[in-house]
Amino acid sequence: MAEIQGEKGGGSGPRFEIKRQGYTLVFELSSDALECYCSYVPSTIGGTPLTLLELQGYLKQYAITAPPIPEAESTLLVSAVSATPVSRLLLAQGIPMIPGEDAQILMGVSDDLAQSESPGGDADTVDFRNVQAFLNVEEGALVATIMPPGSGTPGQTVTGKVIPPLPGVPVVVECGQNVRLSEDGRSVIALGAGRVCLRENVLSVEDIYVIKGDVDFKVGNISFKGFVEVTGDVLDGFFIKATKGIKVLGNIGVCVIESEGDISFCGMNGQGSGSIKCGGSITANFICDTLIECAGNVSADVEIRSSTIKCLGVISVNKGGLTGGEYFALAGIECTSLGSITSLRTRVVAGVHYGDLEELNILFNELKTLVAEFSAAPKGSIDMKEFAQKRASITARTQEVRSRTYEQCNPKINVKKRLFEGVNITLGLVSDIVREERNGSTSIIENTVEGGFRFLGLTPLTFTAKMIEQTFRQQYELDQQKNRFNTAEGGP
Repeated sequence: MAEIQGEKGGGSGPRFEIKRQGYTLVFELSSDALECYCSYVPSTIGGTPLTLLELQGYLKQYAITAPPIPEAESTLLVSAVSATPVSRLLLAQGIPMIPGEDAQILMGVSDDLAQSESPGGDADTVDFRNVQAFLNVEEGALVATIMPPGSGTPGQTVTGKVIPPLPGVPVVVECGQNVRLSEDGRSVIALGAGRVCLRENVLSVEDIYVIKGDVDFKVGNISFKGFVEVTGDVLDGFFIKATKGIKVLGNIGVCVIESEGDISFCGMNGQGSGSIKCGGSITANFICDTLIECAGNVSADVEIRSSTIKCLGVISVNKGGLTGGEYFALAGIECTSLGSITSLRTRVVAGVHYGDLEELNILFNELKTLVAEFSAAPKGSIDMKEFAQKRASITARTQEVRSRTYEQCNPKINVKKRLFEGVNITLGLVSDIVREERNGSTSIIENTVEGGFRFLGLTPLTFTAKMIEQTFRQQYELDQQKNRFNTAEGGP
């Protein structure tokens, strides 16, 4: 008969020892009852070895319901036949409990710079300027989704007892500035554009981004849906894009600056390739060798030099000069001095929409190409009707562009102190070069009566060229009427 004993070992699970004439068999359960180990010691005085039926019976007797591991079962039975002892062989395993996943906050937006290519377009080249560490969102966008904690999966011991799972840890999210929580409590929606901020458990969208210091490799390129303020300089090679405006307390190097709002800075030397694109107005101390496209006014306190500026407002230099480069201002130009003593090429265009000029140039080139193709074609190979239609279409489009009017249009230039020789001036459709230097304050407008320009005493740009010229035209009409009357009466 078998002698069976059951006991608990120190620090482990239950231990069952079975003694028979031919062997001693021991079952040991781990403390969590997920593992069943067995040991087998053959008898030294002979006897029948352990059989499969006996093993199955002992497992059933001790309620070890987990099926034996096939390899372990085979090893145990082979060892029994060969009278070889076995020590702590893992015989059966339960199913471990899988705890639930912790609650998560899944961001619903990605970094605007994450997919940016290198300037050369090589996908294998890493741009170390792209180090932006925040996420942008638009109003109404999904900021984040709160994933609830998982419930987990239950386990089972080798004796068939169910092990309840541990649920995941929940997360508590508070809504801060410019965000709201959906009715189901799982989606966070942006109430305004800006960058996503998560501080402790408060999620918010902020529309102001302040860089304390310079924009350099530590900060990297900036693409932000809001207002950017830089307390230092913007070093060469970086770009800043901000929807609501940009303020740089220091200077800007050879950079790309873009905003739908106003832009202000101390100074910028673009060295011919730095550029600004502004949907508002620009204010600065000085601007040098920079390409600028602006929907509002461009104002510098000290100087604008060797730049190309296209704006739909006023270009003004409060204390210094406008020297070298090309300047297009729909609403007029004002500066202390215009041009330079060294005859540095300076061109100013006032009262003209720069977009219309570009469109007219395209139409002119289309017409030039059309005529050239017509002239080069063999006689009789061109459909004259089709040629005439294309030419008429280009002419009609040209007339449409030239007929456009703008409320802010003011073909007027104010020079407070000195107008240098050699400056190329365009006012409306009239262009000319200044033949001699002029000192003193003057306002320059188009002379619609006699042609050319009028050089008048200085008046504010708010007193538009149209208003001034209307007075001259009225006086001209009165003089004409007077002359006709005198002629009719036989007077002098």
